[in-house]
Amino acid sequence: MIEMFEFTEKRINKTQLMITLILILFFSITGATYAYFAISATNNNTITGSAATVNLTLSVTKIFPTASSTNTGVMVPQLSVSGSESSPLSNALKGGCVDNNTNVVCQVYKITIQNVGGTATQVVDGKVSFYGNSAMTTDVHTTMPNLKWKLITSADASTPANSVLGTNADNEANSSDNKFVSSLTLATNSKFDYYMIVWINETNTTQTSEPGKSFYGKIQFDSSNGTGVTSTFAP
Repeated sequence: MIEMFEFTEKRINKTQLMITLILILFFSITGATYAYFAISATNNNTITGSAATVNLTLSVTKIFPTASSTNTGVMVPQLSVSGSESSPLSNALKGGCVDNNTNVVCQVYKITIQNVGGTATQVVDGKVSFYGNSAMTTDVHTTMPNLKWKLITSADASTPANSVLGTNADNEANSSDNKFVSSLTLATNSKFDYYMIVWINETNTTQTSEPGKSFYGKIQFDSSNGTGVTSTFAP
């Protein structure tokens, strides 16, 4: 009986040992498998990055007449020969938009559009519209029918004689969204300058509608997704 007990006890010990080894192996495999899937899930579902942003800024600055120039403050009609650097309008530009009688014969504005610190490129259209009142509800064409505008090549405030009229077409001033640049690509930290001249066109006839009137302008840059900026200007 003693021998049988010893034999049974040895069998029990062997069985317990096998069960223990199996359990250890099972938990080892289970733990390793769980850890593998947990790490895989974390890696597969972790997304890093940032949303693209656009930060557009717009400024409109009067270049001519300069603040220091002596002038009457009143605009008078000026002849224009489109595309001619020897035209009266070109001469007026090179004279800082003030004639020999100290009359104002034009206004020049610098338009600066910039994508400051944004992370996305933006494509925009530049537009200008003109109004006859400060509330910008009246089309300027009804009050100043001979008001014109055009983009020019450059305007040098320090040396007006270096300004260049260029060959862009003359345009009628009105409250429509007159596009002066299309599909302008603004990459991050890029900047573009435009120069616009505004004048009352001389018709070589008696002009009684413009005297005493003022105009108000609006510059806007819009993208196809609705992003944009707007600025206003006045003489």
